[in-house]
Amino acid sequence: MADDASGLRTIRPVSYQETDSRFRTVNDANGMGRALMEQCDPADPAYRQAAGSCIAFAEGTVTPEQVRADFIQALMSAGVFVREG
Repeated sequence: MADDASGLRTIRPVSYQETDSRFRTVNDANGMGRALMEQCDPADPAYRQAAGSCIAFAEGTVTPEQVRADFIQALMSAGVFVREG
């Protein structure tokens, strides 16, 4: 996806279950990073892969689809429900 007006690189939105009654949607490296820190175990290899992908995405060295896939995998590995669309 193209960069948005603020200069952040964006991905196709990903919605995940933040609490029993609330979903959150993220579409940039900042939102993905926050979600990873709040929802995932830093010792999980899927977390480390996704965190590295978020950094690489912000630097422009990873595709939006790759960082999105790594992010979804980390959330699912942590037992978080992800709603794709």
